[in-house]
Amino acid sequence: MYRSEEDLTLLTELAGVLDQTVTDAGLSSGTYLVLRHLTRAPGPTQVTRLAEELGADPTEVAELAGRLTEDGFVEVSAGRIQSTAGGAARVDEIEAAANEAMRAYVLERPHTATVYGLVAAMQAGRFTVEDLLEFLAEGPTDT
Repeated sequence: MYRSEEDLTLLTELAGVLDQTVTDAGLSSGTYLVLRHLTRAPGPTQVTRLAEELGADPTEVAELAGRLTEDGFVEVSAGRIQSTAGGAARVDEIEAAANEAMRAYVLERPHTATVYGLVAAMQAGRFTVEDLLEFLAEGPTDT
């Protein structure tokens, strides 16, 4: 897929919009990613497995999960962690707010069809935050 420097700049700015939305909701980027991953998991998981899936350090993931437990968004049982209903609701709230904020941000700026299509795909759930980060990491293309 074609990615111009301008597309990547705007998409990087969108990642900043997401970060601000997460911060405004009272979470850090790390706690949000852990909670988001847990809400999509099929059931309880071990911290070490969660860390592997996120490509993160298990100690750091345990600390982030501890903060989420204190907030009531995650529960621990038999050495496994999982999202609570409140945690899932918080992720839904953040994603709804982030989608609206990113949509507004894009509509206020000149953008290419590539960026518009990616934002539409994000809002439809076909393009995730992970996809955005991967897209940014790949850099610009010529075609």
